[in-house]
Amino acid sequence: MLRNQFSGGEFIQQGKRLAFNASMSPTFFGFFPGVGPLTRIRHSISPQLSYQYARAAKVPEAYIRALDPTDTAFNVRSDPQQTITLSLSQNFEAKLKSPPGDTTSEPPKIRLLAINTSGISYNFEQAKILGRTGWQTSTISNTITSDLLPFQLSISHDLWRGRVGTDTAKFDPFLTSVSTGFTITPATLRGIGGLLGFASRGTQPPPAADTAGAALGQGMGARSDQFRRQGGGFSGPGGRAFSLRMDYSSNRSRTDAPGLSTAGRQMVILTMNFSPTAHWTANWHSSYDFGTRQFADHFLSFQRDLRRWRASFVFSRSANGNVAFSFNIALIDQSDIKFDYDQHSFAQP
Repeated sequence: MLRNQFSGGEFIQQGKRLAFNASMSPTFFGFFPGVGPLTRIRHSISPQLSYQYARAAKVPEAYIRALDPTDTAFNVRSDPQQTITLSLSQNFEAKLKSPPGDTTSEPPKIRLLAINTSGISYNFEQAKILGRTGWQTSTISNTITSDLLPFQLSISHDLWRGRVGTDTAKFDPFLTSVSTGFTITPATLRGIGGLLGFASRGTQPPPAADTAGAALGQGMGARSDQFRRQGGGFSGPGGRAFSLRMDYSSNRSRTDAPGLSTAGRQMVILTMNFSPTAHWTANWHSSYDFGTRQFADHFLSFQRDLRRWRASFVFSRSANGNVAFSFNIALIDQSDIKFDYDQHSFAQP
């Protein structure tokens, strides 16, 4: 309730809009026989169904004038809502075989595949309006993950040709974006090999720890700092450790006229870090544009420990064609004692 000089000294009131929500998320299971080191595979499907209801509401004009007589853009009406939303999640899980002779511990489990689908909404009240339909969701996305590889795949589709919710829009799914990325390390290969039964039966030495590239932190200048922030790396003893990272993205937009090509861009980014020997560290970063069929940029660095000295070589090429090379050697105990060499070349416009 409100009373002021704009209401003429009388109390003016507005009502409340109640909204009701109900949801349910059942889970259905299916079991399949195992294969190889897998004793059994379980498939679970979990649909999430939600329902929202709210009656139409209107703020009295007298209340609006009393609240702020200068506000002419105040929304005085809220349309009724009667919306149902459906989303879906799926999981494929496997139970591994127990070690020979082990009858007490619970067999380990692994998630083979997980698929999460975003929700789709339909508004029954909107469908009653002339020239409209009840559909409210314009895009749908699927996210796929797995424990076998540390990766995530995201796929998005534009569902309608035209404006969603209008009777002129046609259901025509169109792939708009794909993005994925994964990292491969020795631990990843050992895990996959063990799952497939390729692990050695003998006693395995403890794997070297995947430490962050602290060795890159000295004497490589600003370009190496930028590279380390973008991807990072590590070096291991004996030249056995490595890390390979790949990221892929594809984006495009729908055109209104059928048959015309759509604008888009496909990029793949590769980053590799490894230590060929106990004292050498190598880092490589590059990106490739499928549209132009050219490499967008390169970054290559080598670092060598020379007892009390550390030497680094850095080569980079940017997307605009500029090339830079630098060489640095510095005393580890006294970094001010060093030698730097930098060379730059700029591409002609």
